[in-house]
Amino acid sequence: MCKFVGVLSLPLLIGLSGCTATAWSEKFSVETVELPKECAGWQKIDVKQRTTLALMRLDPRLLVDIDAHNLRGRNLGCWE
Repeated sequence: MCKFVGVLSLPLLIGLSGCTATAWSEKFSVETVELPKECAGWQKIDVKQRTTLALMRLDPRLLVDIDAHNLRGRNLGCWE
């Protein structure tokens, strides 16, 4: 069984030995997006559905505030 596995892996090793690292050696540029200064430290608040349902019962005002926060960030262009 061990010899059989060795024979099967031989073509794989031969194929890999001919590979070159051209894909990894190519240079690429990363686009940077300028965010408004108002976005510094501003992060979207994601709320799971279960949490949303609990907040609707316990503290609906907090849910409205989170939604307003997320809407303001989207209007400022901090996220989509």
